[in-house]
Amino acid sequence: MLDDICVTINDIKENLKPGEKFKAVGVLTSARLKRDKNDQPYWDLAVMDASGTLNVKAWSDTKWWDARLGEKKALDQDQLAEIERISRQPVGILGVVTKFKQKLQYHVNQIYLLSADKYPPESFMEKSPVPIEQMERDFWAIVDSCGEPVRTLLHDFFDDEMWERFKVAPAAVKNHHAYVHGLIEHTLDVTKASRAIGSIYLNKGLKIDMDILTAGALLHDIGKLNAYSIDLAPQITLQGAVIDHIPLGYFTFMEFAKRFNFDENVILAIGHIIISHHGKKEYGSPVLPSTPEALIVSAADELDFLVYCWDSTPPADELSLSEYNGVAQRRFWKS
Repeated sequence: MLDDICVTINDIKENLKPGEKFKAVGVLTSARLKRDKNDQPYWDLAVMDASGTLNVKAWSDTKWWDARLGEKKALDQDQLAEIERISRQPVGILGVVTKFKQKLQYHVNQIYLLSADKYPPESFMEKSPVPIEQMERDFWAIVDSCGEPVRTLLHDFFDDEMWERFKVAPAAVKNHHAYVHGLIEHTLDVTKASRAIGSIYLNKGLKIDMDILTAGALLHDIGKLNAYSIDLAPQITLQGAVIDHIPLGYFTFMEFAKRFNFDENVILAIGHIIISHHGKKEYGSPVLPSTPEALIVSAADELDFLVYCWDSTPPADELSLSEYNGVAQRRFWKS
């Protein structure tokens, strides 16, 4: 089954057209048995490799094989009923790209359960395309460019324990940077964009505190450390579901600041950036940005999200327009 060359999930999504077949190996991260409008059962599956995640459908004609012990054996109905409870299962999939109501779909006609010893699930974890060593260097160079007391504040906040959590964490469960090292990648992009925008206005004579701006950008999503967890794929935590990352981040930062003798206005200005960075109350921010530093970070955060959506969304028609992105509230032009 795997003698021929397999393609990556990203290759399938970016390069294959309706009618083309594919073969891939990844890890099954979710499996849901559903029914179509004719009440026919089908499987809605998510398969992930290091390049991304693919949602595929397995209909009644799909053949399921157990190859975990080296021999190919058909799954019986009892084994198939257990698929929803399987976790961290490496699989091989053979399928074809189809189109339904102008949307691409991925129909798998054969699925092989593979040995976790031969195909370790961890090897399929999606990671940031930017090398973590590069991001670590960039992060600390930005921190060290700040003046006091912000430089010390950031070094104290990102102590060894916090840093190990931060550099691994995802930035989301889906939609943007939802992979290992996603949070540091997104944070750096927002911070670099914020500093570039801030410099423009600073050079025009506006009173922009670049240290406050930098600290707020580096800390704006810190609540995601408690809002999300990652085990092969990002997942929302109970805290994330019932409180959300913005108040979690504000609370984390303010509790940290209580332990040190930092200037109250500095702490308040950074805290305001954290709690207002989604820009609108309907987007989850309890308050609106009301300082130039908060306005800039909010704008940079929104921009990074939209640019990521554009970059990760393939064209869906002959006009090079993507499918409608509900979160971004638009179709993207991919010319």
